[in-house]
Amino acid sequence: MPPTTTGARDRLRALLHGTPRGGAETTALFDHPVFAPADFSSPEEFHRLTYERLRVLNGRLGGGRRALRSPERLLDVLGHAAVVDPSLFLRAMVHYEVCLNAALTLGDDNPGLREAVDRLDGLSAVGSVLITEVGRGGSHVSVRTRAEYDPDLPGFRLTTPAPEDAKFMGTVGTGGIAQTGLVYAQLCTAGGRHGVFPFLVDLSDEHGPRPGVEVTRLPHSGVSPLDHCLVSFRDAPVPFGRWLRDSAGISPQGLFEEPPSHASGRLTRSLAVSSAASAAGATALAAVTRATAGIAYRYSRNRVTVSAHAGEVPVIGYGIQQESVYGALAAAYATTFLVRGARRRSHRGGGEGGEGGSGGPGGAASAWTPWASVSRELSLAKTAATEAAERACAESRRRCGAQGTLAANRIPSYEALAHVYNSAGGENRLILLDVGRALVLEEDGDRPRPEPPPGRSPGDPRMWSYLFGEDERRLRAHARSVLGGGAGAAASPRRWDGNLWLLLALASAHSRRVAFESFEEAVAPLAGTPAGDLVSPLFGLWALEAVGDRAAEHLAHGSLTREEHLVMLDLRRSLLDEVDAEALVDALDLPFDRIGAPIAFPDYPRRLGAGGP
Repeated sequence: MPPTTTGARDRLRALLHGTPRGGAETTALFDHPVFAPADFSSPEEFHRLTYERLRVLNGRLGGGRRALRSPERLLDVLGHAAVVDPSLFLRAMVHYEVCLNAALTLGDDNPGLREAVDRLDGLSAVGSVLITEVGRGGSHVSVRTRAEYDPDLPGFRLTTPAPEDAKFMGTVGTGGIAQTGLVYAQLCTAGGRHGVFPFLVDLSDEHGPRPGVEVTRLPHSGVSPLDHCLVSFRDAPVPFGRWLRDSAGISPQGLFEEPPSHASGRLTRSLAVSSAASAAGATALAAVTRATAGIAYRYSRNRVTVSAHAGEVPVIGYGIQQESVYGALAAAYATTFLVRGARRRSHRGGGEGGEGGSGGPGGAASAWTPWASVSRELSLAKTAATEAAERACAESRRRCGAQGTLAANRIPSYEALAHVYNSAGGENRLILLDVGRALVLEEDGDRPRPEPPPGRSPGDPRMWSYLFGEDERRLRAHARSVLGGGAGAAASPRRWDGNLWLLLALASAHSRRVAFESFEEAVAPLAGTPAGDLVSPLFGLWALEAVGDRAAEHLAHGSLTREEHLVMLDLRRSLLDEVDAEALVDALDLPFDRIGAPIAFPDYPRRLGAGGP
């Protein structure tokens, strides 16, 4: 293949990162010794380094308020943090996008709240979130922690009714660090219960837990290596100004007040910041998928293997290795375009599923979790990015052999982050169930029935588009025939529960179609250019693999013939020869020196023996 020009790579960088310079400005924020790869003698040492890295990053961002004023830039910074240190990303994401974000968007800027925000802004207190309760599934939609209004404080008293109602997985276990929690609780007054609200609560200071707060350290997790805890409350006092009350209020007579239209969607409004958390999670997962693909390619290029058939050749010279490595590279591009598209549409206030990509007015479409009600577009992007990252990381780890299992080579930590995001930011299966349910109940709008292109060429992107669209259409029609379409809202719980598999399949087909259209939309402006020639084989690899994953369904229902399927298999293998992996990895703009994975360098035996660079 002809050499790829610098201009083509720059166009791809602009497509991936929003600027021809790629992530250079973001990368510069992490040019500090504290972000260098390090070994640890204990989990406690690791946790303290995570907090020190967060402190340095906060200073370089100019504080939390300033970071949140540039939301797109902050998402890119968090994505880069995930590549440097997934634990830093998790801690920073909760601090900025959840805790501080909620205080600024749902609070009323009273003096007491402003003081707490100042501490979060300068990181004299670290923010966390406490919503999940340990003893029940679905606790997000049935929070039992109570915030009892106490006019004598004036304020509220937080109470955990029973041990099974303790808040779970709060990251507040490292001593000597002040922690402020975004605590979700049922607001109660003498007039009754008024829905779930967040409260900004001082959980601990440098001396330990605050009065009324009980913290129990959880066992260390290698998958989610943060200072996780159970947190319970025993009449913990919370000043009135720390209630993030949104549009609600309590009169001097103790009467709760809120516009009825807001009260009906209270949980969705209280969780509004979860859309930013979903965007951050999806962005981070796309970033670690890119890093994994880059590491796997460079190792496969540098690793020489010997066989009786081929002599000494780089591992990447084998087609079966190319299928795996280039497949991961295709997933990295596809996931990046999907996430950037979801972020762009959400920022515009549009997207599939209604205003802001929501699951429906007031969150009416959600039955299992609140996340799709807040932003279907971003929560679905998070689920898709999780699946892509898990798949790419697992296959890359296997194809890197024993080297792929070493923590120093980073792939296991990226894979662990993907594992975490099956549950973090909303349980993925439950999100898919809610999306599937919404798709069954919604009107079709103006979307035409998919039709194959003239000639039905298996290499025609229009044919791929037809197959993605037809898969979704067929599953939606099946679900509506079983559940009664719009009338399905009144279907019995047993009827819905007996067809959960169908809702999952429908939501997954919808997600694949959106991913395909995001990839297609991203590369369309490059048609006929060197950059387009560079990315086109990758687009084909991704699309043909995704279609192939559903080949049995297509063959069973006649949307694909046996001959067309066989041609697609041959076409996908032939595309491997057209992939300029060196240029495509270069366009990812990965900070290999900061990542520090020994196998990403030609002298990896020396680096492994030396314990690093």
